[in-house]
Amino acid sequence: MTNIPRWIRGDGVYCEVQRTVDRAFLFRPDETVRQIIGASAGRALLKFPVKLFWLDMNVNHKQNGIAPLSNQPEHIQNYARFHQMFNSLIARGINKYLDREGPLFSSRNRSTEAVDDASLEQQFLYAVTNPVKDGLVDRIAHWKGFSSYKQLATGEVEKFTYIDWTAWHKAGGKNSKKSPTQFTKTVSVELTPLPGLEDMPAHKRQAHFRREIRQLEQHYRKQRERDGRTTMSKARLERLDPRDKPQTPFVRTRKPVCHASTKEAADEYREMLRAFLDQYWYASGMWLRGAENIAFPKGSFKPPDIRAAA
Repeated sequence: MTNIPRWIRGDGVYCEVQRTVDRAFLFRPDETVRQIIGASAGRALLKFPVKLFWLDMNVNHKQNGIAPLSNQPEHIQNYARFHQMFNSLIARGINKYLDREGPLFSSRNRSTEAVDDASLEQQFLYAVTNPVKDGLVDRIAHWKGFSSYKQLATGEVEKFTYIDWTAWHKAGGKNSKKSPTQFTKTVSVELTPLPGLEDMPAHKRQAHFRREIRQLEQHYRKQRERDGRTTMSKARLERLDPRDKPQTPFVRTRKPVCHASTKEAADEYREMLRAFLDQYWYASGMWLRGAENIAFPKGSFKPPDIRAAA
């Protein structure tokens, strides 16, 4: 079920993964890259508000948890537009910084809904500690790439800087003889508490998060000791070539229908998904036959209206 239409529910939370082209290390620990990612996310959030629960970068892929603000059509559209703007800004920023061309990501994001709070928290903790699992660092606090850890563990909301090139060009660009740094702006990325934890006081939520992270770090540490592996040194991480890629072959895994903590929850979601797909394929078939006013199910995206003029 990997090529089914996207179904975005107003009360759903989506766990997403997206890899770089050729699995290149384009998100390696680098302060400039970190600023590009943070500024891109902050700018996209301002223009197309969504609930962003986490945003974490390993060296060659991003992981995030996201949801629309509500089931209103505008908020569902913001979900898609946030991704478009965010990915576009990251690609332009990193391409300019690394003097490269072409797409940044190999394909569209792999999005899977978490249907209950337990499965959502499991995916959240996995994403945040991903660099630890991969042996890049021993503790996620040591990770210098882009991470949600600091805000989630301490409550500190970081600010990221970027140059507003549009404003610079409107001011005359090179002809104005103004330095682009005069158009530097700041933006922040404020994360939304996970469902089920939003009513918990902030300090207790942060303590809960730190405790769960420590347990996972200890688990991964024991795994490395058992396998005779060590983490990468700081110097080795800094020497990573952004155009390099892992030596191990990529293993493609089947995308799950959903993330669920119980079989009953997964079965219930499958039934709802089947009903949605029945409605969508019927509406899509009618649309292709010329029924312009056919109603598509909520949370779906209508195919583009492409016409040929004779």
